[in-house]
Amino acid sequence: MKYSTFNVPSLTVGLKAKKALAKRGIKSKIVKNDLTGERNGCAYAIEFYDKDYYDVVNILRSNGIPYSTNSGD
Repeated sequence: MKYSTFNVPSLTVGLKAKKALAKRGIKSKIVKNDLTGERNGCAYAIEFYDKDYYDVVNILRSNGIPYSTNSGD
């Protein structure tokens, strides 16, 4: 299965995102980013299955959890 990642501003925010997703039955994990070439300098990201992309967006937004994608969303 393919994965998507959203950058998060800190490990703490990543843990909050992981917990919010788990409450809705979405499996995710926190990964450390390679900062080489990163514009925003986020050191952590939340990784999840591509099939859950839109659910993840809705959950993070509804919980006020900041994130960014590589495309700048």
